[in-house]
Amino acid sequence: MGDKGKVNMKNIDKELVEWAVEKIRTEYQEDIALLIGQKGGGKIPTDEQNMVFDFFVPSTERGNQLARTFIIEDMGYDLYPISWERLERIANIEEPHMIFAFAKGEVIYAKSQEEKIRFENLKAEMLLKLQDKTFHMPKSLEFLETAQEIFQTMLFEEALCDIRKAAGGVCCYLMNAIAMVNGTYLKSGYMNLTNDLHQMKEYPCGFEKTFAEMLAEHEIDAIRKKVYELICMTRKFLTTRIMADEKKTFEPNYEDLAMWYQEMRYTFRRIAYFTSINSAEDSYLTGCYLQIEFDAVQEDFHLEKMDLMSAFDQENLARFAKRAEEIEAYLVKTIEESKVHQNKYYSFEEFVKENR
Repeated sequence: MGDKGKVNMKNIDKELVEWAVEKIRTEYQEDIALLIGQKGGGKIPTDEQNMVFDFFVPSTERGNQLARTFIIEDMGYDLYPISWERLERIANIEEPHMIFAFAKGEVIYAKSQEEKIRFENLKAEMLLKLQDKTFHMPKSLEFLETAQEIFQTMLFEEALCDIRKAAGGVCCYLMNAIAMVNGTYLKSGYMNLTNDLHQMKEYPCGFEKTFAEMLAEHEIDAIRKKVYELICMTRKFLTTRIMADEKKTFEPNYEDLAMWYQEMRYTFRRIAYFTSINSAEDSYLTGCYLQIEFDAVQEDFHLEKMDLMSAFDQENLARFAKRAEEIEAYLVKTIEESKVHQNKYYSFEEFVKENR
């Protein structure tokens, strides 16, 4: 294609926008609520970055008929519908890949001022949510969890194509999680991800280097290894940030910790019993149950890491029992130092006396 063709292609954005608006006004006036565009949408850096249409919001079922995809010269266009219900989901950060399109979207045409205000209010609500730690921190963990789920599937893939596709999905969700905890979003969608990373206040040390190394890999196991490293460093980054903020704003209710320990006391007894009779299986399974509980309360009450299971050794259950005793002693000390009331009785008679 000659240079003249390329120039013409770059200069039809205005005409296409005018065509779409005229189409709505003459054929779909009652059926289309909004036509939304953005500057440079779908373009490459060497294209002119003019306002182009992106999506429209139908008012009626008939409005969906405006949707179409087409190619003019070598540029592809997609005029597609998004319902108000879906826009609300996007504003609630339920579709991270659409955040940038919504955030950068500008109203080209509005059926009424009310429709335009509704759109702008939804966009403003979304941007406020991004700044709200009580909202964006759980969302960042949700995106991390999705990345981990993709990685779990990736472990069973055997084709290089599928591995690379999964790796890309993992990285996009990880970067969305990092953006969330920074109170922002990926400004370029899924393009220029590392550039977006540089614009953030904080991000995992080594992420960009490991991401570049992953791109350079050609072997399946090597790609998996790099993706695993990216997940680990993102998990550590998010956990550190979230726990630091929780400590600033959240004071644990140690009465709840005391109630939890009172319930767990029988499980500590079971550990002591099973280890004393040298039952490796029952000691192990009871220990796993306790470890799950430890990990849950550790985060809720800002406790030290209570590592029970690394001490398990079926040839030395006494060591396992001792670790459980040490953890229990730490919990009891923490509860006693908090000065909260404990439902602890030295005899049945004392219990009956205080619970009449």
